[in-house]
This record gives sequence, structure tokens and C-alpha cells, in this order.
Amino acid sequence: MKVILLQNVKGLGEKYDIKDVSDGYGRNFLIPKNLAKFASPRDIEEIKKLKAGQELGKEKTINELKSLAAKLNGAEIEFHPKLGKNREVYGSITKENIKTSILEKFIPDKNEKVLGNIEIELKRPIRAIGLHQIEINLGFGIKTKIIVKISGNNSPKDN
Repeated sequence: MKVILLQNVKGLGEKYDIKDVSDGYGRNFLIPKNLAKFASPRDIEEIKKLKAGQELGKEKTINELKSLAAKLNGAEIEFHPKLGKNREVYGSITKENIKTSILEKFIPDKNEKVLGNIEIELKRPIRAIGLHQIEINLGFGIKTKIIVKISGNNSPKDN
């Protein structure tokens, strides 16, 4: 029996895969639990079209991410946190600070497909003045590096 999976099924396949299963497995387990439905010839054609559309969307997203990686590669983002008397940084620069800065500077249209993929690879928040090379994982195996510059142009007030 041919079925179309409606959800990921461990050991069988992913959502929208077309699979051949035994009649008993399909009728007694997959279909009653809404994990799959019987695959008619019309349904099979619709799924093939859906998968083709998803592949085109995925390729477009990958091309956008590659373009963004080229723009970001070696780019510098600067932060000016408050400094103490001995030029120690008050607070820290976090993944979210870096991500927000990247979005404002390099992704003005706030493309949701791109936003969901961005991962800043930072083990702990930055608390030191200077240049810090940070790796950015854009998803789909696309990575790039940026420079985060922490400078203290403000002078602390002596109280």
C-alpha cells in the first residue's frame, strides 16, 4: 500500500514522503493515528509539485544566505559600552546584541527565512575592549566571520 506521510515517522520517513508499507501497518497504525493517508495517484502528483516548490524555495533561500555571507565576511560591527575607571567594560555584548546589529546594518528588509537561520557562535558574552572575531552560522551549512569591535570612547565619571 502506498501512503503519504503527514508527519515525520521515526524509522519510516519524513513529512510528505511517499512510502510503500504493508497493508496492516498502513490501515491499523499509520492512518488511524493520522501519521499518513492513502496515496491516490492525484495526491502523489500534488505532493511531487509541493516538493518541487519547496526545493525552489530552499534554493532561493540558500542563494540569499550565500549573498549575505559574502556581505558579512570580514565586516566590522562596533559597540561602545560604558567603561569603568580602569577601562573595564560594564555589562557585556551578547549574541542578541550582535544579531540585532547585524539585522539593522545588513538585513534591512527583515527577511523571515534569513532571520530564523542566523546563529551567533559565541561561547560567552564579550566583556573586553578590542577586536573579536565571531563566527556566524547562517544555516544550510553556510558560515561566515565578522569582527566585533568593542571600543570605549566615553570617559567614566569620577564620583
